[in-house]
Amino acid sequence: MSAFQLRMTVAALSLALFAQTAFWLVYDIVARGLPTAWSVWTSGDAPGLSATSSLDLGLAALQLAAGLAALFETRAVGGLLLTACTVTLGFRLPVVWYFLLDSPSDPWFGALTGPSVGVVGGTAVFAVLVTLVLGALLLWARQQEQQASLRIDAVGGIRPVKVTATASGLLLAVLNIFYIGRNAVTAFDVGPGVLGDLIVGKGSGRAVLGVSSPYQWACLTVLCGAGMFLAARRRPTATGFSVGLSLFMMPSAFTDLCAYAAGGASQTLVDTSQNVLEFIGSAAVVALVARDIRNDQRPKPAEDDGSGPGLGLERTEAAVPRPRVPTADVGEV
Repeated sequence: MSAFQLRMTVAALSLALFAQTAFWLVYDIVARGLPTAWSVWTSGDAPGLSATSSLDLGLAALQLAAGLAALFETRAVGGLLLTACTVTLGFRLPVVWYFLLDSPSDPWFGALTGPSVGVVGGTAVFAVLVTLVLGALLLWARQQEQQASLRIDAVGGIRPVKVTATASGLLLAVLNIFYIGRNAVTAFDVGPGVLGDLIVGKGSGRAVLGVSSPYQWACLTVLCGAGMFLAARRRPTATGFSVGLSLFMMPSAFTDLCAYAAGGASQTLVDTSQNVLEFIGSAAVVALVARDIRNDQRPKPAEDDGSGPGLGLERTEAAVPRPRVPTADVGEV
């Protein structure tokens, strides 16, 4: 498979994941009306069962960015695809769990009525299968890059600038303290057994595609830990991974802040601090990465020659050759 074919395939898969998420976002808007759907995504204070939650806004942004990055061959494509794959898998597998356990005798969402759990869950199964295929392609591409030592100037194989890598690593480290601390406090308040029930989502959701806060914090703990490692090592995928996490976190943080500003939700100082850090910190990381890409004077990657996959999942950039400056002969005055 050539680099062009690989990029087109992973772009199509990412856009298919975006289509699944966007379909249910539009469904909530059409079925409930925009004001009620906005209430679902901000305060969650809306009657009945919805299809989506505010996390799906961020997931849609991430999946769309990954698909477009692969389509237009941006340098951060490898990290974005990796983030889209892991985040989608992490937040769609619980929906499959809900779908399998829901039954008329034991409805997973209690007496809440809304979109069919079976229909929404069926599309979640589709999303998980697509994500597994996407992950397999990314793993195959990485192995090919390692074994064949393909072109070093492929899209995305650029190490992040040290300042940007440090800033994103610090942001993820601080956020990880929030996520770990919140689950620890929850376990202390309600006990480990109840925390386990909350993590698996039993009776805690008002959206079929939604997950409980403890599960969300647990997933983000793992994702931020991976992002910290990539940023510390300045791996080629670190830039796209940091941008992907930022795109995923910003919409949810923004809707929470909007609900708080409108008086529709009560928040503690910790809640507000976390949301501000997620939104402003993530926006700052995206701005830093955009500046680095704009200032990058390296030549545009060469056109695909059919030699093989090139997503920048492993390789680093080659040294840019400097022009040889002619020097005068010894005897020249």
